[in-house]
Amino acid sequence: MAVINAPPGLLKALILKEASRAPLSAIKLIEKIGERTGGIWRPSPGSIYYLTNELESKGFLKKLKVEEERYPKYIITLKGKEELENIVIASKKDILKILTILKLYAEVTEDQNLMQDLENACKNITLI
Repeated sequence: MAVINAPPGLLKALILKEASRAPLSAIKLIEKIGERTGGIWRPSPGSIYYLTNELESKGFLKKLKVEEERYPKYIITLKGKEELENIVIASKKDILKILTILKLYAEVTEDQNLMQDLENACKNITLI
């Protein structure tokens, strides 16, 4: 299976999203992303640590040091939740663009069911 490179900004969005659900360490972030992509994408520790440090310095994440834990955990802040809301809106617009491109691919295949499914998906996206 080929390894993929994520689009710019996706890792930041995933970190904030996961940190909004529960406090977790950088190692857990890597594991969760790897699991969710079936192993196709597993961010490097350097990428995760760089972004968690950047997000913490901007006030989007708070580092929690738990004595019995080896690695610090990160949790989203109020400022981070506001940033995540902006990312959600932008992500929906990106998804709509990607679906539009996929519709063009479907036209090439002449698969009517696929074309209809993608058309329905585009119609069902609420941008606001």
